[in-house]
Amino acid sequence: MKTLIFIALDGLSTEEERTLRLAELLSRSTEARIGFKVNLDYLLAPGKTLEDKLAPIIETGRPVFADIKMWNGRRTMTRVVEHMLALGVEYFNVYALAGQPVDWVVEAARARPCRVLALTVLTHYDDAYCNEMFYRSLSDSVRALTILAMQMRCDGVILPGTTLPNVRDLDIMKVVPGVRPRWYRDSRHKEAVTPRVAVARGADALVVGSPVMESSNPISALNRIAEEIGQ
Repeated sequence: MKTLIFIALDGLSTEEERTLRLAELLSRSTEARIGFKVNLDYLLAPGKTLEDKLAPIIETGRPVFADIKMWNGRRTMTRVVEHMLALGVEYFNVYALAGQPVDWVVEAARARPCRVLALTVLTHYDDAYCNEMFYRSLSDSVRALTILAMQMRCDGVILPGTTLPNVRDLDIMKVVPGVRPRWYRDSRHKEAVTPRVAVARGADALVVGSPVMESSNPISALNRIAEEIGQ
């Protein structure tokens, strides 16, 4: 199966019309299996209903990943899942640290073909953060949280690309955010990796935003990433 590329539609909160236009354009690409990631800040923004916000993205026919980063009690998270399913979302995430209530989230998601992704450690953090919070390295923290996600029957985990070697032996979908090709640089993600490196290390899905959405030619940028993965 081809590596899934989630295009992060982070511009929806500030440039909704332009971002939706680009999403529709990118949805016609035949170069890669792509989906779209939608952030919580956009979903919670006042004005349109959730249905109206997600409808044009769902209508592209591409998988939609609601990046809602849930961590709450059983009742609240189960209700949120029901809302996500009703809206047609195919992927959403919870913190692996949420623990036992995630079991109920996974069970609720089984009502439809919807995948639950457990967030391990954000790519904004590093060894220093993990040693302070978890008393272990970044890679060891991610491995422990990945094993926890598997015990809770999650479909996949979200993890920094730099930690992939430490979980390669674990049989679960691995989603890597903050992916940056060599021809695009920023400092937002401390643990960023290139698409080629991520896939070589066992990533099943990538999350890419700015390199595509900020390009003067988004289709060309997406094709370059797909070509890099293919190599």
